[in-house]
Amino acid sequence: MPQAQANPDSYHPIIYIRGFAMNQSDIDQTTADPFCGFNVGSTVFRARPSPSPPARFVFESPVMRLVSDHGYANVITQGTDLTTPGFSTPIPRRSVVVHHYYDQASALLGDGEVPPIDKFAKDLASLIERMHALVVIGPEGYRSRDEFCCYLVAHSMGGLVARAFLQNRAFDPNDMYTKVLKLFTYATPHNGIDVLGMNVPSFLRTHEIDTFSRDTMSKYLNLTQRYKATKSVAWMPKDCLAADRIFTFIGTNRQDYEIAFGLSRTFVGKGSDGLVKIQNADLAGFDNAGVVEPCAKAFAFRSHSGFFGIVNSEEGYQNLQRFLFGTYRVDVWLDVNDVRLPPGALADADEKGTLDASYPVEVLISLRNKPWYLTRRVAVEDSAAVFEHKALRQAGERRPAVQKLLSTVFMADWGKRNLRDPTVAYRLQLSVLMPDFQVDGADASEGQYEGSKIFSGAVITVLTTDTVPWTAKYYWESDAPGSPAPPVPVQRDLALTPVGPPGSRKFSATVRVSSRHPVNLDAQLRFEISAWK
Repeated sequence: MPQAQANPDSYHPIIYIRGFAMNQSDIDQTTADPFCGFNVGSTVFRARPSPSPPARFVFESPVMRLVSDHGYANVITQGTDLTTPGFSTPIPRRSVVVHHYYDQASALLGDGEVPPIDKFAKDLASLIERMHALVVIGPEGYRSRDEFCCYLVAHSMGGLVARAFLQNRAFDPNDMYTKVLKLFTYATPHNGIDVLGMNVPSFLRTHEIDTFSRDTMSKYLNLTQRYKATKSVAWMPKDCLAADRIFTFIGTNRQDYEIAFGLSRTFVGKGSDGLVKIQNADLAGFDNAGVVEPCAKAFAFRSHSGFFGIVNSEEGYQNLQRFLFGTYRVDVWLDVNDVRLPPGALADADEKGTLDASYPVEVLISLRNKPWYLTRRVAVEDSAAVFEHKALRQAGERRPAVQKLLSTVFMADWGKRNLRDPTVAYRLQLSVLMPDFQVDGADASEGQYEGSKIFSGAVITVLTTDTVPWTAKYYWESDAPGSPAPPVPVQRDLALTPVGPPGSRKFSATVRVSSRHPVNLDAQLRFEISAWK
């Protein structure tokens, strides 16, 4: 069903970059597909990690939804596209372009030899340069060719192709990286792939799988020094693309990844989408001074690909369209000041510095009148955030002692059911689970119950944006269970503290989180709220 559309100035060409193809058959299959899988939908949805049957939920595909919701079009004319030599058809501002980087490696259109990722990145630079030359100038396009920019949307290894192009000037001699406005990645192994606890073991380094070795990645991502210092390659230099222009969408369902008869999910193990470890799918930016800034991120119970895959998912599309064309951004942080233990053996061990524990933090975020989660982090799905007890003590008197970015929420005026409503709202369900305490490395959890929670609650935040300055209110769902009316919830004013330069429409707000549990949590949810363009 058609929806209201975004500000026309937010629309730019989208380049889709598909993921890794394991063998010649996969390469030929993707070569024969004009949209390389971006046109694949699904009719099934896995609501929970169990053997129970899936639910029926129809998602048409990202391409179909971009066409129906936002008026995008493909760039195919009489059997030719941008990959075709001599293609000269003008490219609309609202267009979907596919980077067919595997054509040269196929037995159908190429020589069957797979080139290194360097070549894929160079070809991406050339593709953007061709788009820049062909984009429509005029009322239906850009006012001038200099205004042209594009979005990169990538799955799996496609995100590494995008990063190699953005981060390595040797692959982009004409500086086309400056034309990239935003990067959205689905299940990209930003920090490589780990199998059996090792980063791409030597016995797997065939079929270009070495592309996912951190040592190899550090070279083509131009991160050799950073890798030596941090042992990570999940970094984006700010002068290549600012962290606030990057979104990482992370899958957490390994059980439905059927590649290699399920062997991949077995060897990669828990805490993955079946191929990519959850912690390896995240990304952060850094500047020349070494200041680190996390990228936006969200989580879904989706596998790396397949019927329950992350690209062909409603959750993925909803995050994608709001990140690209949305109106508001909220970065959700949990700031933990302290965890105080009741008098007894655990408190004594804490005083001596011999107590250790990992606190799982679950978070689910949804929007008003929408039947899906924008993010879902649940312990049983191995996707909960975690903070460590020792980190609280190592912080000394610093408050907050620990800060965790839980997720990022993008919202849009055009996504409202009532377009005249001046408010946008989101619901955040937060749980901090009781950990397994250890003293001197030995279990010390006697008397606890599995599934016990130190804190659990759902807060609803309502932001009013037709006033200057913006205003906000919040209420805990426990104050008015179920539907907002009746009964009328007890709404509290949420103080929005301006941050950044005057007129930037950036605010910070906090909601106190404390428990009456004997293990007492002292924390706050912090919302970094801003206008999003």
